[in-house]
Amino acid sequence: MDQSKQKRDAEVAKPDSEPLRVQRDRFLAFAFAASDLLLEIGDDSLIRYALGATSQLLGRSPEEMIGLGWLDLFAAEDRPILVAKIGGLTAGRRCGPLLTTMITAEAGEGDTAQPGAQGAGVKVIFNACRIPDHEKVVYCTITVANAASAKQARAAAQRTDGGLLEREAFEAAAVETLEAARAAGEDVELTFIELVDAEPFRERVGLDRWHAFCADAGAVMREGSIDSDSAGAIAQDRFGIVHAAGAATGMEVRRQLQELARAFDPVGGGLAVEQATIGAGAEELTSEEAAQAVVYAINKVASNGTAKMAFSNLSASFHEHVSETQERISAFKAVVSENRFDFAFQPIVDLRTREISHFEALTRFAKGESPYQTIVFAEEVGLIQDFDLACTRRAFDYLAERVDHSPVSLAVNLSGQSLQNDAFIDSLMALSTENKDLAGRLMFEATESSRIYDLERVSNVFQTLKSLGFSMCLDDFGAGAASFQYLRALEVDYVKIDGTYTRRLLTSDRDSLMLRNLCDLCRDLQIKTIAEMIELEDQVAKLRDLGVHMGQGYLLGPPAPQPVFSGAVEVGGARRRA
Repeated sequence: MDQSKQKRDAEVAKPDSEPLRVQRDRFLAFAFAASDLLLEIGDDSLIRYALGATSQLLGRSPEEMIGLGWLDLFAAEDRPILVAKIGGLTAGRRCGPLLTTMITAEAGEGDTAQPGAQGAGVKVIFNACRIPDHEKVVYCTITVANAASAKQARAAAQRTDGGLLEREAFEAAAVETLEAARAAGEDVELTFIELVDAEPFRERVGLDRWHAFCADAGAVMREGSIDSDSAGAIAQDRFGIVHAAGAATGMEVRRQLQELARAFDPVGGGLAVEQATIGAGAEELTSEEAAQAVVYAINKVASNGTAKMAFSNLSASFHEHVSETQERISAFKAVVSENRFDFAFQPIVDLRTREISHFEALTRFAKGESPYQTIVFAEEVGLIQDFDLACTRRAFDYLAERVDHSPVSLAVNLSGQSLQNDAFIDSLMALSTENKDLAGRLMFEATESSRIYDLERVSNVFQTLKSLGFSMCLDDFGAGAASFQYLRALEVDYVKIDGTYTRRLLTSDRDSLMLRNLCDLCRDLQIKTIAEMIELEDQVAKLRDLGVHMGQGYLLGPPAPQPVFSGAVEVGGARRRA
């Protein structure tokens, strides 16, 4: 064999023989061929190395990125999934592509921009990996998303049996496709499909043929979408498709579905298919307003069907959304001012003695509105402060009425948004000082439904309330990426562990280990732990073994209109030591 050829073969077969600098440059080139930004993250969650478009995206040089917290670069709602993905990585494994939002810093000329502060969001594709011998480091690539890469990131999204995107993924896909079309100067439309009275059809064809029909129907809708993937199931028998404008796609998809149903039906009757199409070309709307209009339209059809859709384009959808929001604001203000809400009382129980420690005062609304959705809405429109204050006042009144004859103690929730509002803090302090004789019977739970950014300010609020004798609790611990940051900054008496850990406790060794470590940490900090969503005795036993002090859930007692002490030692268990 020719000696020069042998030498070339050896070089190819043994890349480790190349100089380290050559290998490094080659791998960097490979990474930059597909990425805009490279990050190296240490096990302390701080950036150790950065390279790429940091100045353009984040307003800082690569050197200035070192030492910053990597999660602060991303939108708050994306941080939990990023933490979960990174936490599950082992050496030789990678995660992604993950479609997420990076917060780009906005700074004037000469200013120093702070990533994550007052910035605009840009969609990016996030990938990460760990490599052998460097397990304590995570290597990340970040690429500004376009329509094709967004579609790639959606490829692993949850889907129905018919291959359609599930609702949340479809909402994101619809918004992304609209943004891409607007940027390219193209028009798209959003068509909604409803299978009317599908139950008799399901019964006639049988379960197996129904699943086959759903698979074929999903293929029809995906084929009709703009990229063969922007189609989703938004509710039972209700679907959405994003497609090119002016192609009569919606009507054609409806026709094909009707023919398909007749072909599957043993009596040939098929089923009724309704279709409604709205134009998505709304130049007068901002990108944010157009996104709100898309989601509003999807929610409307998911709740009410296609027949009650009263708008034909995104502009009309947005204006209806604004009008409905204003009406909801007025209605919610009336609920707060007239105290048209009630408490349901759920016990928090000592897991060893089964004695009741206290009750959480859960909000219930007169017309049966979802408490979670109503409170999220109140946070979105800036009304949560008034509601939190009304709940606190109601709790104080409830305790004052029973001060001589009832041992009940309560916990009420405070939004992180409220705890950063000057007017709310002033009112809360005045109310708490006025009722400090009830301090040993009221606990405040700070929820993670809204991110706390000014931790020093909130820490001062906690310390003042504790000095008055009130106990403080971190609610939903572990649900968001900032939980440990809160625990480090805020002095609390209790930590309430998010219920997802309880639900996975019996099947996930990883969750058990995380809970055990959290309990050890809280014990060292002299903080008591509370587990949510307990429904099984096996969960109680496991939680006790892990060191969790207290529990809450239907097994231990459901929410009730009045505190129920059934099966507990009332006085000894109900009085909570502050």
